Amino acid sequence: MKLSTKDAVSIVVGFCALLLVCLLAVGGRGWIPAAAEDASAEHPRATEEKAEEKKEEAAGTEEKKEEAAGKEGECCKAGDTTPPTELVKRVPPGHLHSPYQDYAALAKEHELVKDFRLPGCNECHGGTGGGGFCPALTQGIWFWGNTDDVLFRLVTLGSAELEKSGFDRLQYGSVHAPMPPMGFSVKTGDDLWKIIAFIRSINPPGTNPPEKIVNPRMRQ
Repeated sequence: MKLSTKDAVSIVVGFCALLLVCLLAVGGRGWIPAAAEDASAEHPRATEEKAEEKKEEAAGTEEKKEEAAGKEGECCKAGDTTPPTELVKRVPPGHLHSPYQDYAALAKEHELVKDFRLPGCNECHGGTGGGGFCPALTQGIWFWGNTDDVLFRLVTLGSAELEKSGFDRLQYGSVHAPMPPMGFSVKTGDDLWKIIAFIRSINPPGTNPPEKIVNPRMRQ
């Protein structure tokens, strides 16, 4: 049986099409593994980048938490009724700040000596802080430093507990007796800040912050 020219052309075209499909199939198999290799090569790098991004995000979150904690830890406000013993536990060292920075003005407006005498400070340091059988508070000499934080902790904890908490004594006066803890007898943080304002007001000019700052020394 003879094939017509038209049939012969159709057969040749069909054969060529089949051959082309086979070639594409074989080439596709080779391309797919190559693409997979490329993807697998890029995958570890992408994973590392994502891990680094997560680390940065975590670090940023931690910094924000620390900043917020620092703000929450800052103390104190006028009229604060929190007992001093609670404040020294709650607030980290260095973060206790008096709300009465203008202690001289406060001393003129209020009879702070009454706050000083109320818990019995006068029994050891004299009726006006000038000294008794314990050192005078009027000499501008600071055995542990003169920052708000260390004075608040000294009165609250006493010298023995203050030392146990990591503070070092800077110097001694004529009396070497320890300072007893008075936090139990001072009702509120505000009461103690007023006592500290009184002590500052009876010291010589230039012996208090900001004119003179005697930072406490803490053990590392």
